[in-house]
Amino acid sequence: MEVVVRGKNIGVDDLMRDYVTKKLSKLDKFFHKLIDATVVFSLVRGRIKSEVTMTASGIVLRAEGEGPDWRTSFETVDDKLERQVKRYKEKLARRGALKSGEALSAIEINEILPQIESEEKIPGKLVRTKEFILRPMTVEDAILQMELLSHSFFVYKDMDNNKVQILYKRNDGDYGLIDPVY
Repeated sequence: MEVVVRGKNIGVDDLMRDYVTKKLSKLDKFFHKLIDATVVFSLVRGRIKSEVTMTASGIVLRAEGEGPDWRTSFETVDDKLERQVKRYKEKLARRGALKSGEALSAIEINEILPQIESEEKIPGKLVRTKEFILRPMTVEDAILQMELLSHSFFVYKDMDNNKVQILYKRNDGDYGLIDPVY
């Protein structure tokens, strides 16, 4: 697995890189298809924030954590990622989509590929734009991907009707689906 460690307003040294790489490589014991990980440490209001985005077998895992130092903030993120990987693997096992401990490559789940980002913060203005590739998937796969990303909505291309759809989490804990009419 390729691991990239970056810092915003904070220096990143070899000790941090080695520690992060060693901790993330332990996730391979749960899920053998981890491809890459990007770890960003940033200094926010005197605390260290760590964000990790991992790609594994066509899915994206993401977690954030905060702490007084980089190690504490990363430990929080590492625990969250471990729970996400275990939960994802259990769901695949329940659905019968596992063969010898690995996810089938036929499961197509959205890979978010941010290409354009603006960090500028202007109240009431567009401050961030993301582009991503839409891959065909079922509504169940979209729900799983949305939960893994901890987002409240998810845009995907429906496998059956080849249309873009928006899945969202309702306040009562259920899901809603927006099916645009062109």
